Amino acid sequence: MAPSLSWEAPVDTRIQLIAERLASDINQEFRQKRVPGLRRLLNDYIAPDVDVDDVVFHRGLLQVFKQSEDQTYEHILGQHTPDEQRRIEAFVAGEDPDKVSKGFVMGPSLGCRQELEKMLNSQSVVHISNAGPTAIKGLSKDDWFHRAVQKLAEFFHHDDDKHTITIYQDAEFQNWGLNISNKPQFTCVPTTTKGVQRIVEYAVKHDMRVRCSGYRHSWSPIFGQNGQILISMLNIPTATKLPNIASLPFPESAPTELESIEITSGKPLKEGNSLVRVGCATTNERLRRWCVENNKVTIPLNVIMVEITLGGSNAPICHGAGRRNQTLSDLVRKIEYVDAHGKLQTIDNMDHLRAASGCFGLMGVVTHITLEFPPMTYAELAPLKMPMIQAVPPPPGLSDDKIPKALLEGVDRSDKQKQKDQQDFERRAMDDYYAEWFWFPFSDYAWVNTWNDVADPSGVQDFPDHLHIFLSFVQTVTMNVLQNTPLLNELIQAVDLAEAAVTLISRAAMFALPAKPLKTYLPDALHFQRAIQNVRVRDIEIEMPLVAQVGKPNKIDFAIVQRAWWDAILKVYEPKHQENCPMRMPL
Repeated sequence: MAPSLSWEAPVDTRIQLIAERLASDINQEFRQKRVPGLRRLLNDYIAPDVDVDDVVFHRGLLQVFKQSEDQTYEHILGQHTPDEQRRIEAFVAGEDPDKVSKGFVMGPSLGCRQELEKMLNSQSVVHISNAGPTAIKGLSKDDWFHRAVQKLAEFFHHDDDKHTITIYQDAEFQNWGLNISNKPQFTCVPTTTKGVQRIVEYAVKHDMRVRCSGYRHSWSPIFGQNGQILISMLNIPTATKLPNIASLPFPESAPTELESIEITSGKPLKEGNSLVRVGCATTNERLRRWCVENNKVTIPLNVIMVEITLGGSNAPICHGAGRRNQTLSDLVRKIEYVDAHGKLQTIDNMDHLRAASGCFGLMGVVTHITLEFPPMTYAELAPLKMPMIQAVPPPPGLSDDKIPKALLEGVDRSDKQKQKDQQDFERRAMDDYYAEWFWFPFSDYAWVNTWNDVADPSGVQDFPDHLHIFLSFVQTVTMNVLQNTPLLNELIQAVDLAEAAVTLISRAAMFALPAKPLKTYLPDALHFQRAIQNVRVRDIEIEMPLVAQVGKPNKIDFAIVQRAWWDAILKVYEPKHQENCPMRMPL
């Protein structure tokens, strides 16, 4: 392995080096058969007279893998429906993406349907409703599980109930990051509060434990246990299969009781706000659409992903971005939950809600949450792609000779510019409604996404529109190919450059992030990136308080945050990580 150039070379130089090494005679067979067209794409990218935008770059990468002897492209393509495959193939062939995206309605993927059919054939699955249990394909009256579930159904079933429960037996559980797994005895998918109560009552009677899941976005063992009961707030294909379709612009099914959204009575803490009662199985995408369609109130902060339930984001006290915003649990004004005895309980005392609103599932099964929403406002987006060292300036005491040269190249480091960079960073962090910074490994630039909201709706537009949602979908296809192909490891060996793979992944990801100003609905701005559910990642998160400067109690000391940020960046560039970058996804 050649000495790392990370400390010396910016992204474009590394891409040029990859292209040059691919051109060598020793790499002829690899270049022609394994990565055909990659050298040409990289040469076009670095050529000053050739315009390579995000569409051209992602299309070019997909063309490389389609023409390669490697089968990763075909494997990923085969996980999609025939219509999706046709559109992906048309995009790769060079058709106008605006034309290809027309009428794009993503149904359940082929892989999703195949997996579901396999599950129904190999697992014991029963639907229980007010009409009684209905066996699904693969079950017979003689099946011991059918008899067991018949008793379960009789326990659940009441003539006055309008609930439906789907039960899976011994269905393996895996979280989204695929690092947590177990096998509950029963996985139950209820649609009503009474359904939840029946499940808990059954657990009490049989001395079993109950845990809950939504889209399964946790990397810690917050979920269930072997041989116990898991309540899934989403049907199993939606919660587990990729590619997921929730973020795409097609009609949603009618909401169940646990997916309901309604403005409700009560007195909000702030005059002019409204109380909104939301079912715990409601996804961010359903809530986003509801807010935009009604155009009266909005959730004021949220996580980026639309593929997450409100119950799943509130229970572990998730947050949005921006110094003036608190956490989702700080918006809660009432919690409705089923306790350990199967009884429906309500908490609306503000002192008690400090403990109950974000309870990590330890209080019971939450069914509905009432949150305080302000009136709808509109985000004035102004995203920037700017040199990393100016986006989040190094902290005091970190001299330029300790910083990778790639991050210094072509950047004004005069005292006057340093002062301006620090002031701009602090202004964004202090005052902007929403404030977030992204850095992909070995990138020279950061993506700065900070903005403010206004009450004036003039000029507002949907964001992302259908074209950009389709492009987000294509970009996740590209990322899945890059993440799953063995060719990237072969490329590292061929060009003798450890950072080759991460460089291509980071460049593709930065291309995908928007960089044009526009005005959109606040909930659209909160969920600016779609389809990211389809790229699995591992995650670690660190939170730290903003403290005052010594001797200046009214002025925040941002040096602590800046030092933490730069510690992470410098860790990536350490010589011991030359052969295996410690991260592929963004800081």
